Parts: sequence; structure tokens; C-alpha cells
Amino acid sequence: MQRSMCVAVMMALSGCATTPIPAEEADPVPIARLLAYQEALVDGATLIVTRDRGFTGSTCNTVFFINGKPAAEIGAGERATFQVLPDKRNIIGVSGAGVCSTGLKEREVSIGIGDVARYRISIDATMSMDLSPTAF
Repeated sequence: MQRSMCVAVMMALSGCATTPIPAEEADPVPIARLLAYQEALVDGATLIVTRDRGFTGSTCNTVFFINGKPAAEIGAGERATFQVLPDKRNIIGVSGAGVCSTGLKEREVSIGIGDVARYRISIDATMSMDLSPTAF
């Protein structure tokens, strides 16, 4: 009995976490919420960021940062593309916005000339936000 109760609780909690969405299936972030890093760069690098879809945290946008500067507000199931300097240490970060404000999570990323890096924003059942490399 206890075992089946534990399994039911685990299934319920896992249902609250967000799920990855391929960038090609995600909606583009509206232009009004793209704040920086949109200009094409000669010999630049491309960073694609996709926010998972799912119920958890879906009512609030997340603020995506590049090198400490707000670059976009990304909603659930959306993607944004950024142009960054290649072969340079770029610090990317994500935080909840407005009433959904959360702590800032940051990652270091270095992308080669002409390369594309893909990252995803996820939120788990405890409302903890993360930013990680993805194949999606």
C-alpha cells in the first residue's frame, strides 16, 4: 500500500515538471520581448534558447540574460535566437520575472565562429528553474 502511494505521488509530481520542446516546434518570442543580441555579426555565433512547455510556471515569463544584460523575456513553449561573439566566454542566465521572480541561474558558454549552441530553460516540480545545453 505504501509503495503504491509513493508511486502515485512521484507520478503526480513528475507531471508538474516542464517538458522539452524542439526549437523548430516552439513559437518564436515576439519581437517586443527581444531586448538585445539580435544584430547579425560577421563571423558570429548563434545561440538558440528554448523554454520548455508545460503547466509549471507557464503563467510567467522568464528573463534571459547574456553577459548580465537582459536579452529577452521568454514564455513557456517559446524560442529565441541570439547573435553572440564567438570564441569568447559568454555568461548566460535566466530568472523568473515579475511575481514569479526567482534566483538567477547562470552558465558559461563558448561558441565557435559560425557554430550554433542550443540551451533550454526548464522548471521542475519544486519550481526550480534551470538552464542547460540541449539536443532539442
